[in-house]
Amino acid sequence: MTSQEFTYPSTPRSVDTMLDDLTAVLNREAVERGLIRRMLLAVSEAFTNALIHGNGLDPHKLIKVRLAVNETDVVADISDTGKGGLNDIENKKPATPESESGRGIDLIKHFASSTSFTEGTDGGLQVTLTFLRSNKHTLSNI
Repeated sequence: MTSQEFTYPSTPRSVDTMLDDLTAVLNREAVERGLIRRMLLAVSEAFTNALIHGNGLDPHKLIKVRLAVNETDVVADISDTGKGGLNDIENKKPATPESESGRGIDLIKHFASSTSFTEGTDGGLQVTLTFLRSNKHTLSNI
């Protein structure tokens, strides 16, 4: 099993850096192309939520991404240092076709094989996304 952790400042530029870092690890581990696309979409949504809603775009607050890859699955943990994120997720109303935002959690749950949201002792939110490597789900349905 390969496990790697990355830490990023809460700036918009960090999204691209994070995606590049994860892509490099996933390619090195020979993760299937369709799974990489699904993963990057879901992880970028979780990361963007941590960036904006969790850390409020405060460059002094950090976002940690831990990626674990083995033969059966790929797990990504995305953690922020904000406050109250779990309550917001539990009380989230579904997005409507007219909504201009609010689809990130729905996309995360759709593309990940399983998801969990936990609040750390410091109040930060950790999103854990698990992707089964045998899953035949593809992006062609979008």
